[in-house]
Amino acid sequence: MIYTITLNPALDHFLDVDDLRVDDANRVKGECLYAGGKGIDVSRAIRQLGGDSMALGFIGGHTGQVMIELLKAEGVTCYFTPIAQDTRRNIIVTTARRRTQTMLNSRGPMVTKAEWAAFLAHLTLLNLRDAYVVVSGSLPRGVPTDAYRQIIALVQSRGARAVLDADGLCLKSGLRAKPFAIKPNVNELRRLTGKSLGSEAAILRAVEPVHRAGVEVVIVSRGSKGILLIGPQERYRATPPPVTVRSTVGAGDSAVAGFVFTHASGKGLEACARIATAAGTAATLAPGNQLCRMDDVRRLASKVKVVSF
Repeated sequence: MIYTITLNPALDHFLDVDDLRVDDANRVKGECLYAGGKGIDVSRAIRQLGGDSMALGFIGGHTGQVMIELLKAEGVTCYFTPIAQDTRRNIIVTTARRRTQTMLNSRGPMVTKAEWAAFLAHLTLLNLRDAYVVVSGSLPRGVPTDAYRQIIALVQSRGARAVLDADGLCLKSGLRAKPFAIKPNVNELRRLTGKSLGSEAAILRAVEPVHRAGVEVVIVSRGSKGILLIGPQERYRATPPPVTVRSTVGAGDSAVAGFVFTHASGKGLEACARIATAAGTAATLAPGNQLCRMDDVRRLASKVKVVSF
């Protein structure tokens, strides 16, 4: 079983306009709603890949109910912990003329100590043996700063493999619990290690202490260059074919979905590198927040160049 955790989800409201004029009325040409948040995006992408997962986290108010209905419509199973305050709502304005995207991100709800305790209690009710738990995104207000450390320690003590995709203090804290895998991009890895990562060799040197700290697999995403997947004995460079990018929203989350879905299927790290890269690249072909599509993943997978090094 695959579980995803999104502690600070958001209802993403996309608005399309010809141009964005300040201090003036702007006519909206099109709009759509998506359930957003990194873990939620992983669940949605896994569904696109033909797999199943369960989305966990906090949800509240009318906004939260809209998100649940959207996820159910996509075939995603939900087991959210209810909170008193409303789930946040983000506004994303895309201009056709200038091809810009302006994001207005809400602050988000305050989570109480009782709600945090209820979430941890929910985790203990799950069948976590041999499961995969994706822990990703930012923390809402009120949650302990070491929340990811607590979650990873809990789920792995019950037989799960935790996959961490976070930045800054969330990543540093989570690493203390020795997750099975992490997926930083180059900038996140640079912030974690404090090292300049201008070359592949520098990235490999930066990953060494992460392995020594107990992390089995490190997946470094490098945008259009693809990913470096570094395991205990194997390491792979996966390079995607050139594509015309429509949106980079959810590309990293789609890559995580590709890795987890493939590894949970019993495939080796080489196959994981290939599908993760294909899924991340496929997400850039879709507009808005639509993530990867299976037809694109299949087509791209055969074109991804995977090299052991």
